[in-house]
Amino acid sequence: VRDQEQPRRPRVVRDVEHAGPGRDAAGDPGAAGLLLIADVLVTDYAGLMFDFALTGRPMLFHTYDLEHYRDTVRGFCLDFETRAPGPLLVTTDEVAQALRDTGASAARHADAYESFRRDYCDLDDGGAAARVADRLLAETEEA
Repeated sequence: VRDQEQPRRPRVVRDVEHAGPGRDAAGDPGAAGLLLIADVLVTDYAGLMFDFALTGRPMLFHTYDLEHYRDTVRGFCLDFETRAPGPLLVTTDEVAQALRDTGASAARHADAYESFRRDYCDLDDGGAAARVADRLLAETEEA
């Protein structure tokens, strides 16, 4: 056991060349703050999609290993291929192209995005904690 635990850091293999202006997220403490400032989410099958959907901003899914993930690794809690709130992109070239025009991608997937938000984010309205507290207090009063 180490005397002092070092904070976990993402494994950054190398810098991205010619990335242009942006933010180095390697030292950030968590994903929540990054989701708030991100213009677009590029992910694979991470549950971050549920949180990011609340922003209404575009999502792109890099699904280069979809069949392996679906059939061997973990599977999905939803029919991901038909319910994903954004395009399923196999190659990095497809991801790069979609990043060049996120507006067009968002427009093509607007119905799927709204359906996803309606079905999976319906209780995420900023009042969930208050509803839980109200229910707990009501049950306490009844007892």
